[in-house]
Amino acid sequence: MSYPLWFDEILRCPQTGEGLQRRDHAYVRADGKFYPVKNGVLSIAYPEVLGAQDATMNKLYRWLAPLYDLNERIGGRLLCGVDMVAGRRRIVELLGLRPGMRLLEVSPGPGVFQPFLRHDLREEGRIVALDLSMPMLRQCQTRSGRLDVHLVHGNASCLPFADESFDALFHFGGVNLFSEPAKALAEFVRVVRRDGAVSYGDEGFGKSYPNTVRRKILARINPGFSKARPKVPNGISDIKEHEVYGGLAYLVVGRKA
Repeated sequence: MSYPLWFDEILRCPQTGEGLQRRDHAYVRADGKFYPVKNGVLSIAYPEVLGAQDATMNKLYRWLAPLYDLNERIGGRLLCGVDMVAGRRRIVELLGLRPGMRLLEVSPGPGVFQPFLRHDLREEGRIVALDLSMPMLRQCQTRSGRLDVHLVHGNASCLPFADESFDALFHFGGVNLFSEPAKALAEFVRVVRRDGAVSYGDEGFGKSYPNTVRRKILARINPGFSKARPKVPNGISDIKEHEVYGGLAYLVVGRKA
């Protein structure tokens, strides 16, 4: 099994909250419920029947996963006039990460942020990446295999980790489309230690983004740009909101109170 021993201390059943025992290539609940590790990915997603929006997006990402990064970079340049790689680097710079932190990245997609996360956390940092899409995790594995990232197939709304398991949490690019965004954000806060960093964001026109023809085209292509942001969850303070990707997305950075 590729997971380190410290992982056993923080892992919890997402349904009951109870601890799990490591057994060969799996983690096992007291009643025998079995969570397998296959090809380096722990599968511990709950609930088994997804909400309507989660199910729809999961089907879409099954086909989009191999092309997701290329589509973002080309579309970002041609449709939005944005250098996505530079934008990702800037987003990670705003997180305030420090070497040696234990970080949970929720919904990493194909792992496009992970080289920048690893750079800031240095070799001694620990990264766990959780996504509901197994094909996205496979892309993450291919792209970031040498970055020492522990991959988990799970649901952002039912995180399989104990309270205060991480020094920091980062999510970008999915919360607008979650079936239960408020529940997911509350989970983000729960699994971060006191005074730890909680950061999340998604697409959405900022105040600085001009009301141009391009804006109207983008809003028609992707209604997510005009969607209302989810309410900032209880339990975080020192909140800073940033416009990123040239005003096409937002990033909320706070600390657990």
